[in-house]
Amino acid sequence: MAVFPSGACDQAPVSLGSAASFAVLAGSTVTNTGSTTVTGDLGVSPGTAATGFPPGTVTGTIHAGDTVAADAQVNLSVGTEEIRM
Repeated sequence: MAVFPSGACDQAPVSLGSAASFAVLAGSTVTNTGSTTVTGDLGVSPGTAATGFPPGTVTGTIHAGDTVAADAQVNLSVGTEEIRM
């Protein structure tokens, strides 16, 4: 059994910026084939295709190829890099 000093494995929270509100964030396409419920925003960038809504539902906003989705992609990349450091 490994024993670590208190705080040795603590990871600082990663800031996702504008990507934090997205439940689904894709690069090219989001395809739904059923009665899926997405709780939060759904975004696609640089692609623009988000199909299958309805029958699926999104409680947030669908951002397909707009600047909001593009900004979220940038913020997600920055957050991913923070994790790798």
